Amino acid sequence: MDNTNDQAAEWVAHDAKRLKDDPILQGAFKQLERSFLDQAVNCDREDDDGRMRCIVGVQVVRQIQKHLDKLIFDGNKASKIATNVAKNIDTVV
Repeated sequence: MDNTNDQAAEWVAHDAKRLKDDPILQGAFKQLERSFLDQAVNCDREDDDGRMRCIVGVQVVRQIQKHLDKLIFDGNKASKIATNVAKNIDTVV
């Protein structure tokens, strides 16, 4: 990884952390997941497709959260590598 990519990963990580920590976005994710779960529970007994769409909705919300976590982790890792390169420390990743 060169220094430009490391810096970009750090910026992305910073933005992802800001989004993940945003109380409005946290509330929106929580409310959306709760809404999907409520809809799944309240579907007609025969509406397997509707219930499945709700469960997929919950999975999508959780995947977005996991993606933000991955961006944060990757940025922190890139930052550490860039710091070690700047200090001329050999790093094994």
